[in-house]
Amino acid sequence: MSARDDELRAFYTKYRIDDQLSFYTARRAECDRAAGQALAVSAVLLSLSSAASALGGVSSGWTTWWTALAAILPAASAAVAGYTQLYAFEKQAKLDGDAVRAVTAAARASGPSFTTIVERTEAAFRQEHAQWGQLTSGIDSAEPPKE
Repeated sequence: MSARDDELRAFYTKYRIDDQLSFYTARRAECDRAAGQALAVSAVLLSLSSAASALGGVSSGWTTWWTALAAILPAASAAVAGYTQLYAFEKQAKLDGDAVRAVTAAARASGPSFTTIVERTEAAFRQEHAQWGQLTSGIDSAEPPKE
């Protein structure tokens, strides 16, 4: 291989593969954090709801407030769960993790020519794009009303 081929391989590796892998890795971590935070908030809200229910049953002065909180907090927890499902944090994290594994396997294969590595890597990127299409295909688009 010539020095020019080595430069091209280094350029492609740094600016295409490594850059994309760092994007997927950071995004996966972000989605994992978001899913964990939503789960924690939902658990806290449900715990507070249980406490409010218990206090509503034994308290004599604040019964109305505790009862209201016991009804409102589970609804807030359900809203957090709905938000989490709407943004599909767990599915996004899985897609990004799958993309990291596929691109890493394609790019780090020993033996094949640089052309083969590029073809395999770009095929992994195309597959990742196709998976995003599958994720979004379940979302109904809002169409304007027909006149």
